[in-house]
Amino acid sequence: MRVVVAEGPLLDQIVSLTYDIWNEGLTERGYSQWNAAQLRTPWGRAHLQRLALVDDASRLLATAKRYRYRVRLDGRVGWMSGIGAVFTPPLQRGKGYASRLIEQLLEMEQKDGALLAGLFSEIGAAYYERFGFRSIPIDEVTVNVTRRNGAPAMLVRAGDDRDLAAVEAMHQVRSSGARFALTRDRSMIYYALSKKRMLAGLGPQGLRQVEFVVAEEGASAVAYALLHENANGWTLEEAGDRDPAGARLGAMLQVLVAREPSAPTPLIRSWWPVSFEVPPQLSLTDRAPAHDVFMVKPLADVPMPEKAEDVFYWHSDYF
Repeated sequence: MRVVVAEGPLLDQIVSLTYDIWNEGLTERGYSQWNAAQLRTPWGRAHLQRLALVDDASRLLATAKRYRYRVRLDGRVGWMSGIGAVFTPPLQRGKGYASRLIEQLLEMEQKDGALLAGLFSEIGAAYYERFGFRSIPIDEVTVNVTRRNGAPAMLVRAGDDRDLAAVEAMHQVRSSGARFALTRDRSMIYYALSKKRMLAGLGPQGLRQVEFVVAEEGASAVAYALLHENANGWTLEEAGDRDPAGARLGAMLQVLVAREPSAPTPLIRSWWPVSFEVPPQLSLTDRAPAHDVFMVKPLADVPMPEKAEDVFYWHSDYF
């Protein structure tokens, strides 16, 4: 058995087999297009691969996505191996192939110099604890926006590629107080934004909508928000503000909810980093652990983050 990069017919087979689990409401063709498009972004080409465990006859035994994220941990800059979409074909289950793939992948990444490995578990923590992973709390909250008569006198416009440098700078500043954070450059931010937009564009009309909005001063973005909207409400995927108090971000959200004065304020949920100041126009309630458990394993001699306040992580970078 060996681990290979999944390409051509093998990649097509994996996409077809995983469709029923992770289709996100897309057609099978749309799901295939969405996966292929992620790999064609500049960041995806360099940092994302589908890997497969195959036997001597090149038959698929298990598969996973492998991401490589630049990270900062206690001032040390390096990279994290992100493991996602672990899957075993039905006829191969119960034979330990997924475990074998994870073990080989961790060994490969450690040899290549990763500081740590990370994943989001949809099945609880117990399975991955066997490989040395430990849970790191990430809380999900309800974001409550104080509504007033009318909207603040603020211009909020659609964001575009020229704003990505400002988004990168805001992330660097706002995440600097946390022990662990992704070091997000423009190509990674573009990947995260494109992934959300492509998912919305390939899905059924009206199923979901993505908004990337900014407030600017002097032709430069000074605050931004990325929102995923569906019938259940809004997810604040990520946000930033040059103002340490976050007042411009709060005003932006007031503008957005005031667009339909007669409509009730939508439910807004978010993975709000503990170290990110809550704007005065907002309050956070209904704090609860995120459904998908964030887990990490050291692959070098580094201390691991242990508490929610140690980590600066937005839902936009879920993998």
